[in-house]
Amino acid sequence: MNKQTKNSELADLLDELDPPYESKEELKIGRMLDQYGIPFFYKQATVIYNDGKNEIWYPSFTLPQYSCAVVDYVTQQKQADERIDIYRYNQIPATVLGQRDINKPNWQEILYEKLKQIYRHPIEEMNYSVPCNPD
Repeated sequence: MNKQTKNSELADLLDELDPPYESKEELKIGRMLDQYGIPFFYKQATVIYNDGKNEIWYPSFTLPQYSCAVVDYVTQQKQADERIDIYRYNQIPATVLGQRDINKPNWQEILYEKLKQIYRHPIEEMNYSVPCNPD
């Protein structure tokens, strides 16, 4: 299947309320977050310190009410392992998902439980606000 065919199939699945998802997997994750009532920004710019310099990354989902935690979808396991380490170094709470995670029959429940465990105190419950990208 070529890239144009894949993009056409994805476009057929999107509705007018969906962000311009780059993959079917991101569409699934976005719809799962909507289903569970978890607000998110899609592909929000995030400054990451990596290899001695600042870089701009665009994680798949940023959760503003969960201390700007990210849920990032990657296509290769090696990439997932590297991203986990870099997010940890930058002290950004992150869940990195790959294809094998999305293929599990109950992946939505697993992700939701992980978000509940890792990000127990959404900002709205803490009575203060922290910007996602402070100046």
